[in-house]
Formats: sequence, C-alpha cells, structure tokens
Amino acid sequence: MLCPVECGALPSVAWPDRGLSSLSVLPTPSKIWEKQRYSSIYKIIEDYSKQRHAQKVSNSLLTSRGLDCNEPNLPLDPRQWSREDVARWIQYVSTTHHLPTVHLERFAMNGKALCLMSMDMFVSRVPLGGKLLYKDFQLKLSRALYS
Repeated sequence: MLCPVECGALPSVAWPDRGLSSLSVLPTPSKIWEKQRYSSIYKIIEDYSKQRHAQKVSNSLLTSRGLDCNEPNLPLDPRQWSREDVARWIQYVSTTHHLPTVHLERFAMNGKALCLMSMDMFVSRVPLGGKLLYKDFQLKLSRALYS
C-alpha cells in the first residue's frame, strides 16, 4: 500500500466531525497549481476554437454571397474566360481546396474549350482533384446558363 505522501498528497489531520479520518488525502499545492495551469491552457484552446469557428462561419457567409476576397475577378460566364482566366481559376480552386500542384500547361485553353471537357478529361489532367475542378466548373457554368 502506498503512503499518501508518496502519492503526492499530504495526509490530513483527523477531523471526525467533518467526516475526515487521519487517512484522508488532500491534494498538494502543486496538484492544485497543475489543474489551474491546465485549465488556462484548455481555456486558450477553447477560445481559439471559438474564434476559428466564427471565422469559418463568416467566411462561408461571404463566400455564399459571392464576396470571397481571394476569389479572382473572372467573368461570370465561364464560356467567356480567356486562357489567363482559366489559369487564375485553377490556381484559386487548387489553393482553396489544398490540391496538389496542378500543371497549368495541361489547361492551356480558354473557357469554351473547358466546356467541351468531360470529367474523365479533367481527371486525366489532374488525378487528385480533377473531379473537384470539373464539378466547380460545371457549377459556375450552370449558374451562368440558368441565372
């Protein structure tokens, strides 16, 4: 059996009227200090998490309203995109979604040429992320056609 002192606690004085026996263990000041120290770390982490969540919510609201500050200024209709517009769009999407490096020379075309590409053609040019690029492009094209 371990002695309370070996466990990092101090034995208390016997106070039968308070329900404490001579074997009751009270935490040492160092244990109390550790709890306070860890609680402040947890508080910092919790505050940071709340700030990140609020930032993500505000960014998603801005993005859903089409006010994303990082989004390149492209024509709303992808069929009107130039080669440079296509390159800026690919860089933006790959950066936003943390895709591996996309070789822009594989997309040396304008917006009309992108309209003719199938999902398989996107995936053959960008194996990790081609499907996402295709869906994002189709979403932009649908918005232009049906709005």
